[in-house]
Amino acid sequence: MKKLVVIFCLILTVLSVNAQYKYSVRAMGYGGKILPLSKNLEATAKGAVLGGEIAFEFQPTGKYQWEQFWNFPTIGIGFVGLDLGNPKILGQAFAVYPYLLVPAVERRYFKLNYKIGIGTSFITKTWKRCDTQNGVNAATANSAIGSIMNIYLNTGFNFEFPINDQFSITADLGYSHMSNGSVITPNTGLNILYGQIGAKYSFEKCRECRFVKNPAYELPYDFMINVGMSGGVRQLHHLDKKSFFVGDLHVGMTASIGNWYALGGGFDLFFDGAFNKRDFIVTSKSFTRYYLPENRFENKIRFGISINNEFIIGRLTGIFDWGIYLYNPLKNFEPGDEIFIKDKDGNITIMPPFKKGVFYKYNIDKQDGWNYFRIGLRYRVWDNLFVSVNLKTHLQKAEMITFGVGYYLPFARTGKHATMKKELKNYYLYHFNQKEATAFPTIWQ
Repeated sequence: MKKLVVIFCLILTVLSVNAQYKYSVRAMGYGGKILPLSKNLEATAKGAVLGGEIAFEFQPTGKYQWEQFWNFPTIGIGFVGLDLGNPKILGQAFAVYPYLLVPAVERRYFKLNYKIGIGTSFITKTWKRCDTQNGVNAATANSAIGSIMNIYLNTGFNFEFPINDQFSITADLGYSHMSNGSVITPNTGLNILYGQIGAKYSFEKCRECRFVKNPAYELPYDFMINVGMSGGVRQLHHLDKKSFFVGDLHVGMTASIGNWYALGGGFDLFFDGAFNKRDFIVTSKSFTRYYLPENRFENKIRFGISINNEFIIGRLTGIFDWGIYLYNPLKNFEPGDEIFIKDKDGNITIMPPFKKGVFYKYNIDKQDGWNYFRIGLRYRVWDNLFVSVNLKTHLQKAEMITFGVGYYLPFARTGKHATMKKELKNYYLYHFNQKEATAFPTIWQ
């Protein structure tokens, strides 16, 4: 029997591991831990997060430019089922999400990929099912999730250990996030550090795959201005039982660094209709983040400058921005419990607003702070027109999810795409739907 096992292992290892296959299926066990980023989660997120994932993967042929720019990545779609470690309060989570595996290291018996994905998650227990009206103390209720349907963000590293050209041992180490962007409150969200281990099986050889980079390919423009606006709704606090319009206008300029990444800066104008007069704070001690004695339009406006990072995947662009508020009147009304002071006898003292500068020390659990982040996706639907979805946060605290449209204004040197000569100085507005000849004939055309 031992001899048969040895012979079987030898047969597996001598088979080529270099053959390319078009489709793969992965099955993996999942173990993780919810990061207790709020006092509520410190009380509720006690157990380990356990579950599994089944994923189906597709290997692009290398036909398109973006596939070459990203070193011939793998496209997958994952189906995740998780027990969140507290069935009574947190319940279970299910997610479906497309993802990309970008090769970083590729050896005969070891592969390392960077993984990033975004999709939709569904959670069985929410605040409405586990609040004080249902006999659960508010301190130990589920204030992390206010809605059944949420976004699902996933990023990390994927490890693959090929046994032969069709079978591999595979593992993931990563981070995932689930929340609704404050569309429905409460919404502190779930942040999970996790590990996975399982197996992968590949089938149907990819005979048309061409994993050789074409030197004629590069981004057809040098820098780009993008203008976009978006809108959505959100709640400020579950005691409100109201939804408010939110929106933003972004104007930015980025320059390509390489053929898949662009870096630049921009201006951001935000509108948040939730920042009106906060009447209910008088009768509730549970909401003290802001105190706004008047309903003023200027309190709903914020303006900032941001550093813009763009990750270009063909028509799809992932964005990650970090910005600083230059105009933010709301900062002088937070934290509200230091302006609107109510003693144990019910006596009320209203202090004057603060006078904070651009930079100041703050506690993210009580204040938004002087900086913001934006994570989003843009998809070019026709020529230079794009649609977008954006998540704006203050550190781990989500403020809004917005959906919008915009327009790209890319500029290229005259003749750059056709001649590859970068010394030319004359720029023109480039249109993505225009067709130009490549620098020289190739097998990809």
